[in-house]
Amino acid sequence: MEVIKLKLDVTEIELDALIPHQTKSNPGQETIEGQARRLLLDIKELVTPTLLYEFCQPCFDERGLVLTFDGKKLAFSPEDGLSDLKAADEVFVGLATIGPAIEEKIEIYNSRNELLVSYILSELSVAVMGQVIKKIKNLLLDIARQRGYGVSLVHIPGSTPGLPLSLQPLIVEGLNGRAYGITVNEHDIIKPFYSVTFMVGMGSNYARDELLPKCPGCSRKDSCAWRNK
Repeated sequence: MEVIKLKLDVTEIELDALIPHQTKSNPGQETIEGQARRLLLDIKELVTPTLLYEFCQPCFDERGLVLTFDGKKLAFSPEDGLSDLKAADEVFVGLATIGPAIEEKIEIYNSRNELLVSYILSELSVAVMGQVIKKIKNLLLDIARQRGYGVSLVHIPGSTPGLPLSLQPLIVEGLNGRAYGITVNEHDIIKPFYSVTFMVGMGSNYARDELLPKCPGCSRKDSCAWRNK
């Protein structure tokens, strides 16, 4: 398993989604913009963007997809929507997080009833995750090109149709997430909250050279970091 500490440039974070241009003349929006820009200065100290990943050799048997993590075999059900990974020479299994500190800060603001600041920091956290995902996309595509591989669609538990959230405990276990403070609760939700698990097939049988999520009907497809370059 590999662990990468990702570098984040807060100047890359765009505030347009939080503060639309057409409403910036509104005094309330000016307040939000000012708060957002001040909070951006804290972001770098609050987040620890980290990627845990493993390249696994895919094997399909009566249990479904079986992946081996450091000698430990984990089986994914045939009903889990991973059949297109049969074409993969390798499967990239990843877990990305920006750490717990920013979530803890949001909870502090909530406890003080500073709801506007809490809301803005939450939205900025989503934007930070978007930047992290873009960096991961570039890393994945660079690896695929170096190996002469195409890539599958991105499989995201809980977001990809047919791919249940219940896969997250398997991925977190396989990548030894607990050693890095990453856990899954009884509802299969990752802690820290601003984290994501995903799987991507790579191999000579794929013609695609761009990473796209396997969720064409998603209501957030226009703002999705997996879709945007």
